[in-house]
Amino acid sequence: MKPNIKMESIRLADWSGFTDFGGTADVYAPRTEGEVIDLIRYCHDNQKKLRVVGLQTSWNTLWYCPEVMMTTKYLDRILEIDVKNRTITCEAGVTLEQIHKALWEKGLTLDTAPAVDWVTIGGSISTASHGSGPASNSSSMIGCRLVTADGEVIEIGEDDERLDAVRVSMGTLGVLSTVTLKVVDAFYVSMQRIRIPTQDWRRYLTEGEMSYLLWFPHTEYSVLARVDVIRDPAEVQTRAAEASSNGFDANNPEDLERLGVDVSKPIAAIAGFANIMPSTFPARNRYLLDVFFQDIKKVGPAHEVLMSFESAPIAGGEWSVPISRFGAALADMQAEISKGDFYLPIVWLKKVAGESAWLSAADEECVQCGIYHHLIDGTPSHVKEMVMRIERLMLRHGGRPHLGKLIYLDPADLKRIYPKWELFNALRRQMDPQGMFWPAALAKSFGD
Repeated sequence: MKPNIKMESIRLADWSGFTDFGGTADVYAPRTEGEVIDLIRYCHDNQKKLRVVGLQTSWNTLWYCPEVMMTTKYLDRILEIDVKNRTITCEAGVTLEQIHKALWEKGLTLDTAPAVDWVTIGGSISTASHGSGPASNSSSMIGCRLVTADGEVIEIGEDDERLDAVRVSMGTLGVLSTVTLKVVDAFYVSMQRIRIPTQDWRRYLTEGEMSYLLWFPHTEYSVLARVDVIRDPAEVQTRAAEASSNGFDANNPEDLERLGVDVSKPIAAIAGFANIMPSTFPARNRYLLDVFFQDIKKVGPAHEVLMSFESAPIAGGEWSVPISRFGAALADMQAEISKGDFYLPIVWLKKVAGESAWLSAADEECVQCGIYHHLIDGTPSHVKEMVMRIERLMLRHGGRPHLGKLIYLDPADLKRIYPKWELFNALRRQMDPQGMFWPAALAKSFGD
């Protein structure tokens, strides 16, 4: 008998529409851990595959399952904020926006988070999503409750070696019910954005604790966003008074509201034209650099300045490369561009510390390289071709893909880049012998 759980209709596509299976589907929408248990036991007894979807922010197809899916949309409660011990415990469907606001009210914050705040914490942990500076969100998880394939609930803490397996597990070891994260005292940042020659790209690695770089291929320039952490409230006031109000950030809703203009239309027009005529990408990048990435300085809470961006529909991939090898990877990308048949949009470079998760993006400090094309209705996307060409290049330099972004590698190559893949896969088979959480989409990417 099917479990008595309310259903929710979802569109079978990612948020941007790049990966679209067509139409809608009714998925289970549990409200409690008990309902998650009932659903898993039903799937176990009837030998059905099950996948969890959050808010479908992943462009790849790993969230999709034609048999049974469940959404974490209603597993959205923050259960406890322990100010003394600096932790937060919440259900897996809580969004980063909810977490940012709740923690800030208590004088706390996440030490890092992705640029967009409309993803769930469960999805962010399971795919190693990150900002610039510290390791990914997955490293912040110090405990969880996991509903396994037999419908049992296990608690995994810091003294359990399986924690490093669950941290970046793509939902293949079970369904995260609740997670406990280590957080830090609230802090502010000063972000100063300036244009620099791309040949000086290494500056972002040493100037500022959470700095990042926007590389504009087909030009000689990049935009350095130097981000300094501010912990002294008095210094916040001083720096805020010095911050320039000139220029604007096209990804910041407050700046756009202040200007009272809709910049999405000119950006879409120039991006759409470049999609139709890729040879105009150099002109596209120069235009965006000159018009929408002026020098600015901003001061504010870390999550507001760095972790609450808006985004037009885009799609692409992201790869980590050890810092010691990224210079060579960048040179190879520039060499590909010089061939005259390869056009790249803006490339976002972050610095991310290594982490201990078995399927981590990097075991040492790395450069995270994100490349995304705008998706404009009625124009080609060039996304798949770009990703496939770049990922072969990244493999030569020890790169690993972001598991929430597009991946077209064959299973042998994909598994080979994770030193602990066999250890992880053995644990997966032990915890899920029937392969409930291993549907066709995952098998296509990783084999088995």
